[in-house]
Order: sequence, then structure tokens, then C-alpha cells
Amino acid sequence: MIRKWWQDAIIYQLYLRSFKDSNNDGIGDFQGVISKLDYLSDLGVNAVWISPHYESPMDDNGYDISDFYKVSKDYGTIEDVKELIEKAHKLNIKIIFDLVLNHTSDEMDWFVAAKDPNHKEHEKYHDYYIWQPPKYNEQGDRIMPTQWRSWFGGPVWEYNEPTNEYYLHIFSKKMPDLNWRNEDMKADLKKMTKWWIDLGVDGFRVDASNHIEKNWDFPEGHPGYENFSSIPKHHEYLEEMGKEVFIPNDVFTMGESGGASQEEAIKYCGFNNEEFDMLIHFGHCWADGDWDNKITPGKWAKGKIDVKHIKYSFDKWFKMLKGEGWNIIYWHNHDQPRILSHYGNDSEYYNESGKMLAYTLYFMPGTPIVYQGEEIGMTNVDYKELNDFRDVEVFTEYKNFMNQGATHEVAMQALRDRSRDNARSPFQWDSSVNGGFSQVTPWMNTVKNYKEINLEKQKNDPKSLFNTYKSIFKLRKEESINNGDITFIDIDNEDSYTYINETDKSKFLVVANFRNVKIALSLDINIENYKNIYYNYNIRELTNYIELKPYEALVYKLDK
Repeated sequence: MIRKWWQDAIIYQLYLRSFKDSNNDGIGDFQGVISKLDYLSDLGVNAVWISPHYESPMDDNGYDISDFYKVSKDYGTIEDVKELIEKAHKLNIKIIFDLVLNHTSDEMDWFVAAKDPNHKEHEKYHDYYIWQPPKYNEQGDRIMPTQWRSWFGGPVWEYNEPTNEYYLHIFSKKMPDLNWRNEDMKADLKKMTKWWIDLGVDGFRVDASNHIEKNWDFPEGHPGYENFSSIPKHHEYLEEMGKEVFIPNDVFTMGESGGASQEEAIKYCGFNNEEFDMLIHFGHCWADGDWDNKITPGKWAKGKIDVKHIKYSFDKWFKMLKGEGWNIIYWHNHDQPRILSHYGNDSEYYNESGKMLAYTLYFMPGTPIVYQGEEIGMTNVDYKELNDFRDVEVFTEYKNFMNQGATHEVAMQALRDRSRDNARSPFQWDSSVNGGFSQVTPWMNTVKNYKEINLEKQKNDPKSLFNTYKSIFKLRKEESINNGDITFIDIDNEDSYTYINETDKSKFLVVANFRNVKIALSLDINIENYKNIYYNYNIRELTNYIELKPYEALVYKLDK
């Protein structure tokens, strides 16, 4: 196959609202991004994925779109977008936008017409969404069509009195799901997507791509996720978008799916498929949950990190797609906690665990996605008050925790450990007010450690986390690390993360300790001629028996 630019890319995920405020209104914007393009180029990334920028009431930070063709006034204008694309391309940086195809805002014109039987376009737009009539219990009380639960913690159904129907929303009630069985709706989405392509966008990350089909029998179920997740027919819709929009216009696409068999993974992103180029998968993302916790259940309870699970997830995807498709590697995105706080140790072993996480991820093959602030070791939020949080999910879950017997502090600690807001705090550029993000109070509070953790402080320190990332990204390109073949060593070890990535030019051996205690490893491999090129304590000669300090990690290189 012809090699594509994204196979050699390093992608930077940028959370627009929190990256850089150019006009001092407390909100990041496109001119802020433009002002930092040289920084992104210096870091070594050559593609930037930007979170939703469309007009929106911001119930879910822009994923609730009220006009696909307009830029939110918070972020600038369409002229700013054109300027960004032009200037990014001059620096050989591609621009990737979020493409939201599963739902709209309830304030979008389509839904305004859909819910109002007296609206002149009601008949057309009503079936752009998914509706069901009420059910009634034995007492004659109106009840919801099913007991399905949304991803945000409440019911998926919201009653609309004017039509005496419930509409479906698998996220917020202000985000009604679109009906992909409606041909006119699909045609409108295709037209919109092509409009952005014509503007110069290089690619899309397709949000919630495995949710766009639903079980139209609407069986009972609680929580019922199987009725709106990965239903086979959604592949037909994605292939249709690929054939008619993505492929003819030669744009890059990446979807997301919570889990997939090999057959399904190849449907999504196999070289010969017609859906996506790459797929974001989540198997490694919540490997430290305490799933038996009844007060803050599911992802909200932090337990011991299952290192073996992380390795198995990456290994599974490498093997499933080997020779058949292209892989993505990343630690976290805008929906997960900060990786240094999540899988590292953001206090006692801040520097050591930060570098360990960089070595273990970025010497693996595949196209990497680095999340905004990860490269300087930003940490989870330190908020004391519930009102400091901004994510709509937080307030629903806080109520759930309290109803399940949590104290206020237990609930707050769960939010500080696990909420999506952790990844969304303003970027810490320097030690000035608000970390240099804005001269006024930001839309959400900057983490108070910005005077110690910021880009300016790290840029001139050759041993800093930032310069470690920059160095590794440079090496990835020079040594074709994206293109390597990985073999995990002692994959069942509960504490270590050890593998060999063999490229056309070299072999890289990564040996790492994921724990805050010492561990011992025996390496049953040929260790001759390996040179220690990265270390987070001291340089060490490779031996078959190694005792690793807490979070110690070493990268060795063997030239062929």
C-alpha cells in the first residue's frame, strides 16, 4: 500500500477551551492556538487534533452542537479557522477536527423543529431523532420506554410534552441522538462534512462512532448499554461515510470504540476497509478501578493498577492489526484523568514516574497521540469545592455518590481522582498569573501547582519531562519507531513493563517498574551490545538480573 502521512505522524490532542486564551476572556481560542504553532512544531508534533469548536450552548463543552457550520463565539470566527489551517500547513502541521455524528444539541434548529408539532418544518426534522411513546404502569402513571441508563449517569429518555413522546439521548439530555436510518439526515451530515473538508481540514476524529446505531426493538435492560453500543449495523453507516465522503476526498479519519474483536477491528481500520484509517481503543485506560466499590462504583473508585491488563490490551491490538491495519498508542485523552496522577505518582515520584510513563508508551510502535499538558507532566485538579468543576457528568455523579452513602469528601476525592475535568484544566505555560493561560480568571481554575509545573521552567532544563518528550519524538522519526514490531517480555509480570520494539534500523528494549516499591527482574534475552540511551535515575549497564527502584525505567538501544 502507499504509505500515508499519518503512519509517520505524532498527533497532539489539543483541548481548545483550555489551551491558550488570546483575548483575555478566560477561554482558549483559535488565535491562542495560532500563537503557539511554533511551540507545537518545536515539540515535534506534525498533526493537531482539536476538540469541538462549533457553535454550542456548551452543556458538554462543545460536543452538544447547535450549528455545524459556525464557530463558537468563544473560540473565534471561521476566518480564524482558515488562518490556523494556512499557518499550520506552512509548518507541515496537519489539522484534525472532531466530527460529532451521533447527536446534536437540543438547541439546534433541527431539534427545535423536531420537538414542536406546530413548527413549519416539524414533519421533516422529527424523524432526524429517535422517539418512543410513553409506557404506563398498572396505576396509569406515565413511565419511560425502557430503563436504559445514559453514559452520564441518568436515564436515556427525556419526555417531550408537545408530542407526548420521549426522545433518546445516550449522553446529556441536551444532546438528543440522531436517527441514522433517516436518509435526509445522513445527507445533511455528509454535506456538512464535505464543507469542512473544502475549507482545508486534513482529517477528523469521529466522536462516539460505535454508538450511531440503536436497537430499535427497545427491549428492557438496565443499564442497557448493549442496545446502543457496537451494534453491527453501525459499520454500514461508517462504511457509507467512508465511501462517499472520507475516501474520495483523501482525508484522514480515526474513530473510537470501547472494544472490538479482530474481525471488527479490521472492519474499522483495516488497510482494505472503507471506514477509518485508525481506531482509538480504550482497553488500557481504566486499569486501576476498584470495581467492587458500592459507593463510588465503576471507574470512580481508584484501586491498584493492573499492569498486566495494560500490557495485554496493547499486545492484543498490536497482534490484531499486525499487517492488517495501523495502530494508535496513547495514555489518555480529554475524558480520562491526567496520566501522571492516574498511573504515575504525582507527589513523591513525580519526575521518575513521569519519565517512566513516557518511555513505556512512546517506544512502542504505532502512531502516538500526546494529550495537551502531558508533555510537561500536568496533574489532576486540586479543587476543594464542587462548584469548581465544570463537567456536566460531575454533578450527576456527585448526586449518585451521595445517594449511595458517600460523604462529601469521599465524593469529592472520587471527582478529583477520576473526573473528566482533570484533563481539561488550563495549560500551564509559565509561572505568571493563571499559568500564563489568561490574564483573567479562566473558565475553570488553573491547578495551583502551575508555579512549579510549567513549560517555561522546563524548556531550559535538559533533564525536564518536556525535553524528554521532545527528544523521544525526534528519535521516533529518525528510527522509524512507529513502524516497529513489538514483543512483550514476561507479559504476566504484575509489576514490570518490559518489551522489545524492533525496527528496520535498531532494537529498543524498555525495562520499567510501574510500582512505588523496588522490584527485581530476570531477563531471559541476549543482552549483548545494548546501550542505555534513556534513564530516569542513573545510567545502567544492561544485565540479565536487574533490581529496579520505584518507577525506575530504562531504554536500551541495539544497532543492527
